Amino acid sequence: MSDTKAAKGIRRWQGWRKTGRMRDLRLFAVFVVIAGVFWFIMAMNDTVQTDIEVKVDITGVPDTVTFINEPPGVIHVTVRDRGTTLLRRKFMRAAQLHISFAEYASDGYLRVSPSALSTYVRSLFGSNASVNITSADSISVMYTSAPAKVVPVRINTDITAALGKVVNGNPRTETRNIKIYSSRDILDTISYVSTEPIVRRDLADPVTVRVRLRPIHGVKMVPSAIDVRIPVEPLENRKVYVPVTTLNVPKGENMVLFPSSVEVSYLVPMSLNDDVRTPFSVVADYRDLASPSDKRIKLRLSTPLPAHVESATLEIDSVEFTIIRQNK
Repeated sequence: MSDTKAAKGIRRWQGWRKTGRMRDLRLFAVFVVIAGVFWFIMAMNDTVQTDIEVKVDITGVPDTVTFINEPPGVIHVTVRDRGTTLLRRKFMRAAQLHISFAEYASDGYLRVSPSALSTYVRSLFGSNASVNITSADSISVMYTSAPAKVVPVRINTDITAALGKVVNGNPRTETRNIKIYSSRDILDTISYVSTEPIVRRDLADPVTVRVRLRPIHGVKMVPSAIDVRIPVEPLENRKVYVPVTTLNVPKGENMVLFPSSVEVSYLVPMSLNDDVRTPFSVVADYRDLASPSDKRIKLRLSTPLPAHVESATLEIDSVEFTIIRQNK
Protein backbone atom coordinates (compact mmCIF):
# COMPACT_ATOMS: atom_id res chain seq x y z
CA MET A 1 0.00 0.00 0.00
CA SER A 2 2.75 2.39 1.04
CA ASP A 3 4.85 1.48 -2.06
CA THR A 4 1.89 2.34 -4.29
CA LYS A 5 1.53 5.76 -2.66
CA ALA A 6 5.27 6.44 -3.09
CA ALA A 7 5.15 5.47 -6.75
CA LYS A 8 2.15 7.76 -7.32
CA GLY A 9 4.02 10.62 -5.62
CA ILE A 10 7.12 10.16 -7.79
CA ARG A 11 5.03 10.11 -10.99
CA ARG A 12 3.18 13.24 -9.87
CA TRP A 13 6.48 15.08 -9.17
CA GLN A 14 7.97 14.04 -12.52
CA GLY A 15 4.88 15.25 -14.29
CA TRP A 16 4.85 18.60 -12.48
CA ARG A 17 8.57 19.10 -13.16
CA LYS A 18 7.87 19.08 -16.92
CA THR A 19 5.16 21.74 -16.70
CA GLY A 20 5.60 25.32 -17.86
CA ARG A 21 5.27 26.67 -14.34
CA MET A 22 8.36 24.70 -13.20
CA ARG A 23 10.38 25.91 -16.19
CA ASP A 24 9.43 29.50 -15.37
CA LEU A 25 10.50 29.01 -11.74
CA ARG A 26 13.90 27.65 -12.78
CA LEU A 27 14.41 30.52 -15.18
CA PHE A 28 13.53 33.04 -12.48
CA ALA A 29 16.06 31.48 -10.08
CA VAL A 30 18.81 31.70 -12.70
CA PHE A 31 18.12 35.42 -13.27
CA VAL A 32 18.18 36.07 -9.50
CA VAL A 33 21.60 34.43 -9.18
CA ILE A 34 22.98 36.36 -12.16
CA ALA A 35 21.64 39.64 -10.79
CA GLY A 36 23.16 38.88 -7.39
CA VAL A 37 26.57 38.22 -8.94
CA PHE A 38 26.45 41.49 -10.92
CA TRP A 39 25.38 43.41 -7.82
CA PHE A 40 28.24 41.90 -5.82
CA ILE A 41 30.79 42.77 -8.49
CA MET A 42 29.54 46.37 -8.75
CA ALA A 43 29.44 46.75 -4.98
CA MET A 44 32.99 45.45 -4.58
CA ASN A 45 34.21 48.00 -7.17
CA ASP A 46 32.95 50.81 -4.94
CA THR A 47 35.32 52.46 -2.47
CA VAL A 48 34.97 50.98 1.02
CA GLN A 49 36.75 51.29 4.35
CA THR A 50 37.83 48.47 6.63
CA ASP A 51 40.14 47.71 9.58
CA ILE A 52 43.11 45.41 8.92
CA GLU A 53 45.78 43.92 11.19
CA VAL A 54 49.31 44.16 9.76
CA LYS A 55 51.69 41.57 11.19
CA VAL A 56 55.10 42.90 12.28
CA ASP A 57 58.21 40.79 11.67
CA ILE A 58 61.59 41.97 13.00
CA THR A 59 64.16 40.35 10.73
CA GLY A 60 67.84 39.62 11.28
CA VAL A 61 67.79 39.67 15.09
CA PRO A 62 71.11 38.25 16.40
CA ASP A 63 70.91 35.24 18.73
CA THR A 64 72.66 37.24 21.48
CA VAL A 65 69.96 39.93 21.53
CA THR A 66 67.11 39.88 24.06
CA PHE A 67 64.24 42.39 23.80
CA ILE A 68 63.47 44.03 27.15
CA ASN A 69 59.97 45.00 26.04
CA GLU A 70 58.46 42.93 23.25
CA PRO A 71 57.97 44.50 19.80
CA PRO A 72 54.35 44.84 18.70
CA GLY A 73 53.02 41.71 17.04
CA VAL A 74 50.56 43.61 14.86
CA ILE A 75 49.77 47.15 13.82
CA HIS A 76 46.11 48.14 13.40
CA VAL A 77 45.33 50.24 10.34
CA THR A 78 42.21 51.60 8.65
CA VAL A 79 42.35 51.28 4.88
CA ARG A 80 40.07 52.94 2.31
CA ASP A 81 40.23 51.40 -1.20
CA ARG A 82 38.25 49.45 -3.81
CA GLY A 83 36.30 46.60 -2.26
CA THR A 84 37.85 43.92 -4.49
CA THR A 85 41.36 45.03 -3.54
CA LEU A 86 40.60 45.03 0.18
CA LEU A 87 38.88 41.65 -0.06
CA ARG A 88 42.02 40.08 -1.52
CA ARG A 89 44.20 41.83 1.04
CA LYS A 90 42.13 40.91 4.06
CA PHE A 91 41.22 37.32 3.34
CA MET A 92 43.57 35.98 0.66
CA ARG A 93 46.96 37.57 1.33
CA ALA A 94 47.66 38.71 4.89
CA ALA A 95 49.55 42.00 5.19
CA GLN A 96 52.97 41.61 6.81
CA LEU A 97 55.55 44.27 7.62
CA HIS A 98 59.24 43.26 7.63
CA ILE A 99 61.55 45.54 9.64
CA SER A 100 65.32 45.07 9.53
CA PHE A 101 66.92 44.93 12.98
CA ALA A 102 70.32 46.04 11.64
CA GLU A 103 68.80 49.13 9.97
CA TYR A 104 66.92 50.49 12.99
CA ALA A 105 68.82 49.17 16.05
CA SER A 106 71.33 51.38 17.84
CA ASP A 107 72.57 51.93 21.43
CA GLY A 108 70.17 49.45 23.02
CA TYR A 109 67.04 50.65 21.20
CA LEU A 110 65.18 49.54 18.08
CA ARG A 111 63.46 52.71 16.85
CA VAL A 112 61.17 53.13 13.83
CA SER A 113 59.96 56.73 13.49
CA PRO A 114 56.33 57.62 12.66
CA SER A 115 57.28 58.75 9.15
CA ALA A 116 59.26 55.55 8.42
CA LEU A 117 56.53 53.32 9.79
CA SER A 118 53.87 55.17 7.79
CA THR A 119 55.92 54.78 4.60
CA TYR A 120 56.35 51.06 5.25
CA VAL A 121 52.65 50.51 5.88
CA ARG A 122 51.45 52.57 2.90
CA SER A 123 53.74 50.60 0.59
CA LEU A 124 51.82 47.43 1.47
CA PHE A 125 48.52 48.74 0.08
CA GLY A 126 49.55 50.69 -2.99
CA SER A 127 49.33 54.35 -3.96
CA ASN A 128 45.55 54.30 -4.53
CA ALA A 129 44.73 53.30 -0.95
CA SER A 130 44.15 55.73 1.89
CA VAL A 131 45.85 54.32 5.02
CA ASN A 132 45.56 55.48 8.62
CA ILE A 133 47.47 53.80 11.48
CA THR A 134 45.09 53.50 14.44
CA SER A 135 47.47 51.83 16.94
CA ALA A 136 50.93 53.10 17.95
CA ASP A 137 52.33 55.17 15.08
CA SER A 138 55.99 54.33 15.89
CA ILE A 139 58.07 51.50 17.32
CA SER A 140 60.53 51.89 20.22
CA VAL A 141 61.87 48.72 21.83
CA MET A 142 64.73 48.27 24.31
CA TYR A 143 67.15 45.39 23.84
CA THR A 144 70.37 44.07 25.36
CA SER A 145 73.21 41.80 24.35
CA ALA A 146 74.33 41.18 27.95
CA PRO A 147 73.79 37.64 29.33
CA ALA A 148 71.10 37.02 31.92
CA LYS A 149 71.73 37.44 35.65
CA VAL A 150 70.15 35.02 38.13
CA VAL A 151 68.73 36.68 41.27
CA PRO A 152 66.57 35.44 44.18
CA VAL A 153 62.88 36.28 44.61
CA ARG A 154 61.54 37.92 47.78
CA ILE A 155 57.85 37.30 48.50
CA ASN A 156 55.94 40.34 49.75
CA THR A 157 52.87 39.34 51.81
CA ASP A 158 50.27 40.84 54.11
CA ILE A 159 48.19 37.86 55.25
CA THR A 160 45.90 37.05 58.18
CA ALA A 161 44.26 33.71 58.96
CA ALA A 162 40.66 33.10 60.00
CA LEU A 163 39.75 32.48 63.65
CA GLY A 164 41.14 29.14 64.79
CA LYS A 165 43.57 28.96 61.85
CA VAL A 166 47.20 29.97 61.42
CA VAL A 167 49.60 30.73 58.58
CA ASN A 168 52.11 28.04 59.48
CA GLY A 169 55.45 29.10 58.13
CA ASN A 170 56.59 31.36 55.32
CA PRO A 171 54.89 31.41 51.93
CA ARG A 172 56.55 28.93 49.58
CA THR A 173 57.41 28.93 45.91
CA GLU A 174 59.22 26.51 43.65
CA THR A 175 60.64 29.49 41.72
CA ARG A 176 63.31 30.69 44.13
CA ASN A 177 65.42 32.40 41.47
CA ILE A 178 64.67 34.10 38.15
CA LYS A 179 66.64 35.46 35.20
CA ILE A 180 66.81 39.18 34.53
CA TYR A 181 67.96 40.90 31.33
CA SER A 182 69.14 44.50 31.02
CA SER A 183 72.24 46.55 30.37
CA ARG A 184 75.32 45.62 32.39
CA ASP A 185 75.13 48.86 34.39
CA ILE A 186 71.58 48.13 35.53
CA LEU A 187 72.24 44.44 36.23
CA ASP A 188 75.08 45.37 38.60
CA THR A 189 72.63 47.33 40.81
CA ILE A 190 70.09 44.49 41.27
CA SER A 191 70.65 41.76 43.90
CA TYR A 192 67.04 40.50 44.18
CA VAL A 193 63.52 41.07 42.87
CA SER A 194 60.24 41.27 44.82
CA THR A 195 56.71 40.16 44.13
CA GLU A 196 53.79 42.52 44.04
CA PRO A 197 52.12 42.57 47.50
CA ILE A 198 49.97 39.51 48.25
CA VAL A 199 47.16 40.73 50.49
CA ARG A 200 44.70 38.19 51.89
CA ARG A 201 42.41 38.37 54.90
CA ASP A 202 40.79 35.62 57.03
CA LEU A 203 42.26 32.71 55.11
CA ALA A 204 40.73 29.41 56.22
CA ASP A 205 42.52 27.00 53.87
CA PRO A 206 45.84 26.75 52.05
CA VAL A 207 45.88 28.69 48.81
CA THR A 208 48.17 29.03 45.80
CA VAL A 209 48.36 32.54 44.34
CA ARG A 210 49.68 33.57 40.93
CA VAL A 211 51.51 36.85 41.55
CA ARG A 212 53.47 39.12 39.23
CA LEU A 213 56.97 40.28 40.02
CA ARG A 214 57.32 43.97 40.74
CA PRO A 215 58.52 45.56 37.47
CA ILE A 216 61.82 47.42 37.23
CA HIS A 217 62.21 49.94 34.42
CA GLY A 218 64.53 48.71 31.72
CA VAL A 219 64.57 45.12 33.03
CA LYS A 220 63.01 41.97 31.59
CA MET A 221 62.21 39.18 34.07
CA VAL A 222 61.89 35.52 33.13
CA PRO A 223 59.46 34.41 34.38
CA SER A 224 57.51 37.61 35.10
CA ALA A 225 55.06 35.88 37.49
CA ILE A 226 55.35 33.00 39.97
CA ASP A 227 53.07 30.71 41.98
CA VAL A 228 53.15 31.23 45.75
CA ARG A 229 51.75 28.67 48.20
CA ILE A 230 50.38 30.09 51.47
CA PRO A 231 50.26 27.34 54.15
CA VAL A 232 47.16 27.64 56.36
CA GLU A 233 46.08 25.00 58.89
CA PRO A 234 43.92 24.65 62.01
CA LEU A 235 45.19 25.45 65.50
CA GLU A 236 45.08 22.77 68.18
CA ASN A 237 44.84 23.37 71.92
CA ARG A 238 47.53 21.71 74.04
CA LYS A 239 48.65 21.87 77.66
CA VAL A 240 51.91 21.32 79.46
CA TYR A 241 53.18 21.56 83.04
CA VAL A 242 56.08 23.98 83.46
CA PRO A 243 58.26 24.39 86.59
CA VAL A 244 58.23 27.92 88.02
CA THR A 245 61.54 29.75 88.25
CA THR A 246 62.05 32.28 91.06
CA LEU A 247 63.84 35.57 90.43
CA ASN A 248 65.51 38.22 92.59
CA VAL A 249 65.21 36.31 95.91
CA PRO A 250 67.45 38.07 98.51
CA LYS A 251 70.69 36.41 99.46
CA GLY A 252 70.27 34.13 102.44
CA GLU A 253 66.61 33.39 101.66
CA ASN A 254 64.91 30.61 99.72
CA MET A 255 61.41 30.92 98.23
CA VAL A 256 59.41 27.69 98.17
CA LEU A 257 56.33 27.67 95.90
CA PHE A 258 53.11 25.66 96.27
CA PRO A 259 52.71 24.25 93.65
CA SER A 260 56.15 24.44 92.07
CA SER A 261 54.83 23.68 88.55
CA VAL A 262 51.85 25.17 86.77
CA GLU A 263 49.84 24.28 83.68
CA VAL A 264 50.23 26.34 80.50
CA SER A 265 47.51 26.20 77.84
CA TYR A 266 48.45 27.17 74.29
CA LEU A 267 47.55 26.81 70.60
CA VAL A 268 49.87 25.33 67.97
CA PRO A 269 49.48 24.25 64.34
CA MET A 270 47.91 20.81 64.10
CA SER A 271 50.83 19.47 62.09
CA LEU A 272 53.30 20.08 64.93
CA ASN A 273 54.31 16.70 66.34
CA ASP A 274 53.32 15.89 69.90
CA ASP A 275 56.89 14.97 70.78
CA VAL A 276 58.16 18.44 69.88
CA ARG A 277 58.86 20.19 73.16
CA THR A 278 57.58 23.74 73.41
CA PRO A 279 59.99 25.81 75.54
CA PHE A 280 58.01 27.90 78.01
CA SER A 281 59.40 29.78 80.97
CA VAL A 282 57.18 30.71 83.95
CA VAL A 283 58.68 33.03 86.56
CA ALA A 284 57.82 34.32 90.02
CA ASP A 285 59.66 37.59 90.74
CA TYR A 286 60.32 38.40 94.40
CA ARG A 287 60.14 42.11 93.53
CA ASP A 288 56.46 41.69 92.63
CA LEU A 289 55.53 41.24 96.31
CA ALA A 290 53.55 44.26 97.48
CA SER A 291 54.13 43.71 101.24
CA PRO A 292 55.84 41.22 103.59
CA SER A 293 52.42 39.92 104.56
CA ASP A 294 51.59 38.61 101.06
CA LYS A 295 50.80 34.92 100.97
CA ARG A 296 50.67 34.55 97.16
CA ILE A 297 53.00 35.70 94.43
CA LYS A 298 52.04 36.50 90.86
CA LEU A 299 53.25 34.37 87.96
CA ARG A 300 54.02 35.41 84.43
CA LEU A 301 55.10 33.82 81.20
CA SER A 302 58.44 35.14 80.08
CA THR A 303 58.60 36.53 76.56
CA PRO A 304 59.12 36.17 73.70
CA LEU A 305 57.01 33.06 73.20
CA PRO A 306 58.10 30.33 70.75
CA ALA A 307 57.44 31.31 67.14
CA HIS A 308 54.85 28.57 66.49
CA VAL A 309 52.79 29.24 69.66
CA GLU A 310 49.53 31.20 69.74
CA SER A 311 47.57 32.48 72.77
CA ALA A 312 49.62 30.92 75.58
CA THR A 313 47.96 31.42 78.99
CA LEU A 314 48.56 30.29 82.57
CA GLU A 315 45.82 28.18 84.17
CA ILE A 316 46.49 30.03 87.49
CA ASP A 317 47.99 33.49 87.80
CA SER A 318 49.54 33.13 91.28
CA VAL A 319 50.78 30.51 93.74
CA GLU A 320 51.31 30.32 97.48
CA PHE A 321 54.83 30.63 98.79
CA THR A 322 56.92 30.55 101.92
CA ILE A 323 60.28 32.10 102.66
CA ILE A 324 62.93 29.98 104.31
CA ARG A 325 65.85 31.90 105.78
CA GLN A 326 69.14 30.07 105.77
CA ASN A 327 71.19 29.85 108.98
CA LYS A 328 74.40 31.82 108.95
